[in-house]
Amino acid sequence: MDILRRRAGIAAALILGAALAARCGSASTPTGQPSFKPVATVDEIMDAIVVPSSEAIFDAVVYSNGELVSMPKADADWFTLRLHALGVAEAGNLLMMAPRARDGGEWLSMSAAMTDAATVVAKAAAAKDVEALLKAGGDMYATCTACHEKYIPQN
Repeated sequence: MDILRRRAGIAAALILGAALAARCGSASTPTGQPSFKPVATVDEIMDAIVVPSSEAIFDAVVYSNGELVSMPKADADWFTLRLHALGVAEAGNLLMMAPRARDGGEWLSMSAAMTDAATVVAKAAAAKDVEALLKAGGDMYATCTACHEKYIPQN
């Protein structure tokens, strides 16, 4: 009797899962909420969000001959830098959405790593911590470079 109940439960779960999967392609979710509508391509997300925001992050602190030349000073500068980092973090989420996700493996892992690295940059900017910003920015750069090496064809 226990085996029959278990099989019935498994069958019910499979039917429910199939019904939910079929609804994923519809205009709304099972709760009636609108579904995601990807609009921009990967290149457009890079050009509109990632490139300008990452440049702002990488250029935020400048050293020359071991001397600090520039850094964010005013609260507004730190706030803007934090927003740039949050933009990059959210872009990582956008890159994981179909039809942008190039594969289910490394693409998703690298996109998530970009989100994680940019989140650390945002925390450093919120703390107004120049040294943490330099480290987090370097880590974010390494994450971006690893993805580019894998997914951007080299000439």
